[in-house]
Amino acid sequence: MIDPYSKITTIDMWSDPYISKQMLKHHLSFDNYIASRRYQTIKKTVEFIHSYIAPRQRLCDFGCGPGLYTNVLQQKGHRVYGVDISTTSLDYAKSHNKHVTYKQLNYITDTLNQPLDVAMMIWCDFGAMAPEARSQFLRNLHQTLVPGGLFFFDVFSEKRFQTLEESYTSKEEIDGFFMEGPVSIESRMVLYPELGLSLSYDKAVGQKIIELFNWDKHYTIEELEILLHDYNFELVDYFSDTTGQTDFTDNELYFVVAKRI
Repeated sequence: MIDPYSKITTIDMWSDPYISKQMLKHHLSFDNYIASRRYQTIKKTVEFIHSYIAPRQRLCDFGCGPGLYTNVLQQKGHRVYGVDISTTSLDYAKSHNKHVTYKQLNYITDTLNQPLDVAMMIWCDFGAMAPEARSQFLRNLHQTLVPGGLFFFDVFSEKRFQTLEESYTSKEEIDGFFMEGPVSIESRMVLYPELGLSLSYDKAVGQKIIELFNWDKHYTIEELEILLHDYNFELVDYFSDTTGQTDFTDNELYFVVAKRI
């Protein structure tokens, strides 16, 4: 079994010229859940966030992708920033809304240098960070948010982890997700029950070799409360999905609202 977080390839996935174009395609298709949620869910999420916060807020979407959330939030009167590592996604976002300020940076190692009233991170990116990266991000965010500023983010729940099973699959494809030409792909799901952690591992062999390690931490609310408190945030609210629902019967995620202390 691979040591948890021994290899991190998140930036590789978003910076690879070919894969980043595939990710953008999935972002914009709305017919699967590879890169984003359905458009109607995105609209309902924006409506919920907008209803929760004060008017005309300085707001940043960390990991904004092609601007699916930032566009709508800007149209509702907020001063919106979008941050992402992918130039492919940012180029698309910039071409579709000149009124949003987009910046390419690594939000783990770099700071926005812009005071914010509201921050958001959606598509469970928070749980994909290694512990050291998560700590650095929260320290940076604490410096960026004004006192009392809000942070909206979603994470996978412990209930989702209970539904996962370890697995192995292999397949062949041509001009697929990873690269042009014929490719052999091995995929594994590896579970770390004591950590509530899952690893989705893909190895693609074709004209080159690509390995992707995607880690997902699954949280309980108690874990989130302790974690946020350690970095001077308070968990003020949580929901069973990003649209503000509160049915926790089979929820696969928590949508959390935290306040900067």
